[in-house]
Amino acid sequence: MANRSSWIALLAAAALVAPAASYAQLNLQQFGFGSGSAQPAANGAAQPSALTSLVQNYLGANQQVLSGQSSLASSMGMTGVASQAQSAAGLLAGAAGGAGGSGALPSASVLSQLGGTQQSVSQSLMQAFTNGSSTPAPTGVNKQAFTDGLASLGKGVSQYAGLQSDLGAVSNTMSVSSLLQAGSNPATAQAASYIAQSAPGQLQSLVSTLTQAVQYAKTNGISVPTVATAALSGVR
Repeated sequence: MANRSSWIALLAAAALVAPAASYAQLNLQQFGFGSGSAQPAANGAAQPSALTSLVQNYLGANQQVLSGQSSLASSMGMTGVASQAQSAAGLLAGAAGGAGGSGALPSASVLSQLGGTQQSVSQSLMQAFTNGSSTPAPTGVNKQAFTDGLASLGKGVSQYAGLQSDLGAVSNTMSVSSLLQAGSNPATAQAASYIAQSAPGQLQSLVSTLTQAVQYAKTNGISVPTVATAALSGVR
């Protein structure tokens, strides 16, 4: 657990130094990735199949997260926020299907927009949790839907944490140029670089959201599923 906590902190720092818009090269080996499980191409970059796996798993994790966020927001009567999250989850569901088959993968700019939606929903939820943490939950809160949302968000956080394995199997470096030289599709290469830089910070934000959601549930007598607490234990 300590190693995973260090991974989160170190990669988050790297993401701040290298803005996602530049898709700058990241040396993942210094953070413990790319040692032993890499599948290098002839020039040392990642196999295209490894990049596709990374993107597909990232899409799946975000779909799970957004579904959980939508349930949490809906359970608290935040219909607009819930609709925003659900719409983004629907787009990701189609994108994840494309990643697993012959369909086109979303571009890095699309992933960035969806990431922004996820962050916006998280902020709205955390504000609601904070405002309601000192008083009993209103009678309008759907406790079962809240519990279901916790379960889905917990699964998503666990999937996010599991991306370190996909990053380790990709390459020691994530520059777009090296990925293209290895024969990667340009959109996939850019998406993979975006993920390498953005996922750590997104995971930290999601952990904060899940932590506050669990606390809100405990304060208001809402059942907390094991998958949610296990997800938090796994990233600490």
